[in-house]
Amino acid sequence: MRAVLHIGTEKTGTTSLQVFMHENRASLLQAGILYPEKLGGVNHRWIASYGLDPEAGDETFVALGLKDQDALDAFRADVEARLAEQVAAASDARICFLSSEHLHSRLRTADQVARVRDLLAGMFDEVEVHIHLRPQVDVAVSLASTSSRVGGRVGHDFFERIRARQIYYNYDLLVSTWEEVFGADNVLCLPFKTQPDFLGYIARRMDLDLTGLPLPARVNEALDVRVMAMVNALVESGTPQRIDFRVLDMLPVEQKLTLDLATARRLQARFEDSNRTLIARRHDLAPGQLQPQWSRYPEEGNLDLLDEPCVFASSLADLVRHYNGLIRDLAKTR
Repeated sequence: MRAVLHIGTEKTGTTSLQVFMHENRASLLQAGILYPEKLGGVNHRWIASYGLDPEAGDETFVALGLKDQDALDAFRADVEARLAEQVAAASDARICFLSSEHLHSRLRTADQVARVRDLLAGMFDEVEVHIHLRPQVDVAVSLASTSSRVGGRVGHDFFERIRARQIYYNYDLLVSTWEEVFGADNVLCLPFKTQPDFLGYIARRMDLDLTGLPLPARVNEALDVRVMAMVNALVESGTPQRIDFRVLDMLPVEQKLTLDLATARRLQARFEDSNRTLIARRHDLAPGQLQPQWSRYPEEGNLDLLDEPCVFASSLADLVRHYNGLIRDLAKTR
């Protein structure tokens, strides 16, 4: 059986793809494609967590109470057993498809990536890695919304902290790390600019006929910029009060965060050299494919809104504290 490992960067439709694969597991298996379950959710989060060190502070470690090496070893053994059991049960399958955006956002070193390789190497005849790349400024805007969803403050400083050598944004470093571990011939780069439909692309690669399968609905996890400003106000209140991201996701999105063109160009310029280096050595990337569609960035954006002071921040925190308390009380009665 061959393993296909999908690494989705921010804002490349990864969540929609994963939901589609999960909801169509039975049909996919009939076509010879295994999409495993019980690996930390539909996004196979535990595959990425498997590669991390105990001190990484990953949310999975916190949620599962993994506080030392013994607990982490037990977790890794459990992940191995869960995946091996499903692979054995699907012995007629041609391909095991694994997808996790956390392979991009959590893994930082070759040693961490090597743990993922070692996990897969014992179960599959070959492993190919597909990395879906979107221009860095687009990724940064999407990550800003994601950060806000989990209670982080976003403003000008969020974007100023982005550095050219951060592996999250530096695709030359990112791809090089996976090439070093899996071999350059087993790593494929896909530019979102020319191939936004990853499902269509990977279906052709896996010889999967999509006819009759319900196409995935686009999952939009962006927040309204004014909702992001509200989250900022809670942070600035100095209290621990936060609004659950599931509630934030229910709020209407009328105005998304938009960087002005000058700011967007300055940010993207930090990665011109590394993008050029990557493209020069990859046969699957061409000049211009990691450049944004600049028409998406107006002369004036709305980032300044996130740095405006909120005079009622403490009152907002009191209100959120009240309703969070009511929610906790209701949960106890269930």
